[in-house]
Amino acid sequence: MDAKDITKKFDGLLDENVAKEIVDMKLPKINELKEGDIVGLYAKVLSVGKLKNLGKKQVKNAIVGDETGCCILAMWGEIAETELNEGENIKILNARVKNGFYGKELNVGERGEIRKSGKEIKSQCKHFITLRGKIEEERETKIYFINGRERFFKEVRLGTKWIVLIDEKIMEVKEARGNNIEIKWAYEKNGKIYVDDLGKIKIGKKDIRL
Repeated sequence: MDAKDITKKFDGLLDENVAKEIVDMKLPKINELKEGDIVGLYAKVLSVGKLKNLGKKQVKNAIVGDETGCCILAMWGEIAETELNEGENIKILNARVKNGFYGKELNVGERGEIRKSGKEIKSQCKHFITLRGKIEEERETKIYFINGRERFFKEVRLGTKWIVLIDEKIMEVKEARGNNIEIKWAYEKNGKIYVDDLGKIKIGKKDIRL
């Protein structure tokens, strides 16, 4: 039910702004999402990946969050070209919830919509990891074919933790050899820590205490 439906239901007793507030009150939070749901919700953009081609489809992933948690926003087709900036607030419409590689995902395709929002969203995100230290050891880069395209994987040891770098993140860390680095938006799956295009790597020359 949208704002127009609510206005009609109450025979015009509620103006459109009040009706929109009622709709917003009913929008779910991220921790309430269940696989198979088709939802709308408000969220803050935390990290944005690159536009990619998967066969005949294009896709772009982002990490979004609210005060209850965070998840992946997967944008497909033309909507993948939507420009998103880290830190901005958005309203997501007609997103399908599914359990994907990263865990809970919001998938938005041709029937969905992403709007900029003036509603301020506070966010927390425990699903992703921040790491700091120096690269102490490296293993050989491996190539796998996933969904018909080459993917590059390389394991490096940051302090006591082994991390799997994916694709362009391998070159970013190569440039950081000998320096301290900070990695944000890494994620853990099946006992391993991964950094892909959603991850952010910052190079620093000062010692960083773990």
